Amino acid sequence: MVEYSLDYRVEANGQDISALLKGENSQITITDEAGYKSDKLSITLSDAGFTLPDAGAELAVYMGYKDNLRLMGKYVVDEVAINFPPDSLTISANAAPFDESKFGLTPLQSQKSRSFPAGTISDLVATIANDHGLVAAVAPSLVQVALPHIDQLDESDMNVLTRIAKDHDAIAKANGGKLLFVERGEGKNIRGQQMPTITLTKNQVTSGSVKLSQREAYKSVTAIFRDTAASADIEVTAGTGDPVYRLKCMYNDMAAATTAVQKQLKAFARGKATLSLSLPFTPDLVAESRLILKQFRTGIDGEWSVTKATHTMTASGGVTSVEGEAVV
Repeated sequence: MVEYSLDYRVEANGQDISALLKGENSQITITDEAGYKSDKLSITLSDAGFTLPDAGAELAVYMGYKDNLRLMGKYVVDEVAINFPPDSLTISANAAPFDESKFGLTPLQSQKSRSFPAGTISDLVATIANDHGLVAAVAPSLVQVALPHIDQLDESDMNVLTRIAKDHDAIAKANGGKLLFVERGEGKNIRGQQMPTITLTKNQVTSGSVKLSQREAYKSVTAIFRDTAASADIEVTAGTGDPVYRLKCMYNDMAAATTAVQKQLKAFARGKATLSLSLPFTPDLVAESRLILKQFRTGIDGEWSVTKATHTMTASGGVTSVEGEAVV
């Protein structure tokens, strides 16, 4: 018989330490974010004087129901805070970019100078992934996107990937032995498959809010590509009117420049409606998954992309908090 009480398990370097963590005042929180921020883990518990975890220790976290726990992620401890009174500990960790733990900053964050020849997004991600012993995982729609010559000057590999990702409305993130480069807000995993869509009605939500911003956003986006046949730099624009946002990258051809301006304009449109919800523990809600809201009201009902999902468990139960953007 399946037991439907909420539960979690934490393994430190492969050893189950759950019994040490669980108590009346304990709390475990996982924050899963779309974009460039690392996913995070926070564990707060009463300080019973047990041995503190080392910085760099790897924590594997499972959450769900007692007979059906699911792996939520692997995290590397980077800080332990000792609080008093009352005596308590807060363990903070970031998502593990590698299969095995690394102490301190990862090599992906080390600054260096070099150049990458003109090629594709797949070429760039593969080169950097190979340098760090990671597996390159690029969304199918981005594999063949052309890139110009890229200079890396006193800049980390992760920062190079992040700025290229921003130009293509994509996300670059290292996690679990993979170097991911995926489209932002498309609701797809790295294999190009649609992620689960969760439908919620108003009576399933504990609390929430939607903000409809009227601030003036960029109305058009411009990029430049090099027309080698004509020996000229040509502008491509998506949208009309001012203010204009200009992409700094020089593109190899019209197709690449057109794709870039269209994606950036779409990214600006996404931020006009934002969502915040709190509901009972729902582990299927993760960053980049899709939400369908029904029976709320005009302006809220419809499709949303999850930008941040926070899952919290305490002795009294579990809560999921979600932030999202309207799908345009």
